[in-house]
Amino acid sequence: MSKLQYIQIFYFPLTCAAYGYILRVFHDEVTDLLLMSCILFLLCIAMPTNEQYQIQREARPVTAPIHSEPERKLWFDSWQQNLTQSMDYTARQLDSFFAIEGSDAYRDARAEGRVSLGWEPRSRDLSEVDLRFRVRVKLPALENRVDLVLSDNEDNDNQNTIKAARAPIQGNRDNTTIALRYQASENARLSYRLGTGRRGQIYGKARFQDTAPLSDTLSLFYDTELYYYNRDKLGAEIGATVQYLSQSEHVFRFNNRYYYRDDKNEWLWRHELQYLQPLTPTSAAIYTLFTEGTQQPSRALTEVYTSFRFRTNPTRNWLFYEVEPFVLWLREEDFKPSWGVALRIEAYYGNGS
Repeated sequence: MSKLQYIQIFYFPLTCAAYGYILRVFHDEVTDLLLMSCILFLLCIAMPTNEQYQIQREARPVTAPIHSEPERKLWFDSWQQNLTQSMDYTARQLDSFFAIEGSDAYRDARAEGRVSLGWEPRSRDLSEVDLRFRVRVKLPALENRVDLVLSDNEDNDNQNTIKAARAPIQGNRDNTTIALRYQASENARLSYRLGTGRRGQIYGKARFQDTAPLSDTLSLFYDTELYYYNRDKLGAEIGATVQYLSQSEHVFRFNNRYYYRDDKNEWLWRHELQYLQPLTPTSAAIYTLFTEGTQQPSRALTEVYTSFRFRTNPTRNWLFYEVEPFVLWLREEDFKPSWGVALRIEAYYGNGS
C-alpha cells in the first residue's frame, strides 16, 4: 500500500468525526453536497466496474458471504478489503507501543467497525442527514483486556431510530466519543472506560451488564452505568430488555431505560417495542414503537415514534441497505405528526466482515 493511501485510510475515523461536526455546524451548506455524494455512491455500486479502475493485490482470505452465486469483485470490494487491512495495520502499530520487549502479541491486533450514511427527509425538515460510525481496536499486548473505541455517540443512545428521534435524549449534542475500555476478561460483566466525549469533556464510566435466561425462548438483558463528566457532572443509567424468540426465529423485544442527569437534576425515561421478522436469508423487517419523556422535574411525554424498517444485504455480507418509512410526534412541534422516510447505506469492515 502506498504512503498516500495509508495516510488517507489511517485518518478515516477521525475524518468521519470531523465531518460529522462540520455537518452540525454548517448543516445547510453541506447538505446538498452530501446528498449528491450518496446518490453518486449508490449509482457507482450498481454499475459494473472497469478493468482500468480495479485494484489487483495480494490479500489475506476474507470470509465468503452466504450467497449461492459466486460474486464478482468490484472496486468497492477492493476498497473494503484495503480499508480492513489498513485499519488492522494501524491497530498493530498502536498495540506495539504496549508490547513487552521481545513479544510479538501485537501482531494479532485487529480493528473492526462500521460506517452508516443516511438521508432522513420528513415533513418540516427535508434536509436531515445522518452520518454514523464506530471503530473498535483490540489490543492483544494488553492481554485483550483493553480496547480502544471511537464512536459517533454513547453506547446506549438508541441505534435503531432516526436522528430526529434521538435528539431529545442526546440534547442535540455532539456525542462523538473516544475511550479506552478495560475488562478483566472477554466475558466479564463489569467494564470501565476513560475517555473524552460530549463536546470534548473528559469522563470516566463504570458499567455492569448481564443476561438472565428465563426459559428456552425468553431472556432478560439488563445493565447499569455510573459516570462522571467534567462539565456535566454525575450521571447514571439503568436499562432492561425482555426478549422473546419464537420457533420461526421471529424476535419480540421490550426495551426500557432510565437516565439521571446531575447537571439539570432530571430523570428521563425511554420505552420501546420491537418486532423483528426475517423475510429471506438476506433481508428482514423491523417494526418499532418508541416513546420518550421526563420524570423529573416534571412528568411529561416528549416524543412518540413509530416506523417500519426494511434491511437487506443482497450483494455483499458487509454492505447493507435500509428503507424506513416513519411517523414522528415531538412535543416541541406540538405533537403534530411528521411523516418521513429514511434511506441508508451501511458498510462494515474488519474481522468477520
